[in-house]
Order: sequence, then structure tokens, then C-alpha cells
Amino acid sequence: MPRILVVEDEEHLAIGIKFNLEAEGFAVVTAGDGQTALELLASADPPIDLVVLDLMLPGMSGYAVCEAIRSRGSDVPIVMLTARTLVEDRIRGFDAGTDVYLQKPFDLEELISIVRNLLARRGRAARPPAPAEAGGSARPTICRFGPAEVNFDTWEARFKDRPVRLTNLEMKLLRYLVEHEGLVVSREELLTNVWGLTRAPATRTIDTFMFNLRKSFEEDPSKPVHLLSVRGTGYRFVR
Repeated sequence: MPRILVVEDEEHLAIGIKFNLEAEGFAVVTAGDGQTALELLASADPPIDLVVLDLMLPGMSGYAVCEAIRSRGSDVPIVMLTARTLVEDRIRGFDAGTDVYLQKPFDLEELISIVRNLLARRGRAARPPAPAEAGGSARPTICRFGPAEVNFDTWEARFKDRPVRLTNLEMKLLRYLVEHEGLVVSREELLTNVWGLTRAPATRTIDTFMFNLRKSFEEDPSKPVHLLSVRGTGYRFVR
């Protein structure tokens, strides 16, 4: 049974989220502040499989909690909940390492769908990759474009000889685009194959991730030459 940690200081919200997730068959523990959440994550046995994290917490913000989790090397899926709507807030959340940024008020069915799909994606990622078929093309290990170099085996990236720090999802998104070089990839395809979601969260999640990738790898992010938008459809990678 997957274990979920809900970090929320408003007790009525924590109880409501816990009740609905438990009704779906998940085991749920709650924490009212960031420090308690980090202690629970470190001591949990069996480990926590997913974190639902409120942004506005006493003493330690959700951003700081998310950064602390990632600094420990954990790739546990994180769903950040917040009433903030500015694109700068979403970017900060993704930079901190969240997987999904869900705006309040949110639909409980949407949260449950996101949780299910993130857990399913985590399960798929834990399985060893299937061997390449005879005659099939191998997945790229190192990709060079412009002054950038990305090693998908070591998850290391550089731009103009300086290291670039990417989150797990940013690396997975970039790899998917590289593997489909020259093709137009729709937002729906990316949500399904990178995020493992069957419907979009209530934010421009993919657009925010692409904005971050362009800041990391384009000479002029406002005029990209490798990570291109296709109006009304999706994105295309050009080496």
C-alpha cells in the first residue's frame, strides 16, 4: 500500500485530504510543519512514496522543505499546493524540485488523479528498462547541441563549460524531446509519457518547465533555436 505524507498546517484541510486519500486505498500520515515532515521522511519505515506539500507553512516554507528533500538525493514525487498564481511562484516551485504545482482551491478528484499517476510513474521508473530490440535505435547517452552537452546516463549537463543543475523531471522532459528530435510533440503526449498524467493540472506546467530548459540551454531564451514552440500544438527539439 503506497504511503503518502500530507504536509498541511490547516488541520481541516489536512484531515479532508487524508480522509479522501485513505478512501482511495492509500496509507496517509500528516505533518503540520516542515521540520516534522522532514523528520518523518527520514525515519519512515517503510519509506514515504509521495508528498503532498502545502506552500505556506509555519517556520519553514514549502519551497524550503522541497529543497531540503531534494538536497538529500530523494526523488520522491512532490505535489505542491498553493493559492499563489503568479508564474514566478510556479517557477520557484519547480526550481525547488516539485513535480506538480496545484493551485488552491483544487478539485479533490484532480489531486487523487495526480497522486495515482505520479505513483504509477514512480513504479515504472523503478523497473529495469527493457532491452533494445534488434535493429532498433539505442536511447541517446550523450547529446550535444550548440554549446550544451547533456549526459543522460550520469544526469550531468553543461552549458558553455559550466555545470547546469536540472531536476529529475527537467532531465526526463529534455530526454523525451531529444529522443523525438525534429518531431512536434504535443503537450498531451508529454503529460502522458513524461509526467505520467492523464489530464493536465490546473497550471501551465509544461510551459514552465520549457521556460526553465531554455534559460539553461539557449543563448537567448526569448529566441530559442533548439527548444522550439509550435503554436497551438506543443514543442520540437532541433539539434
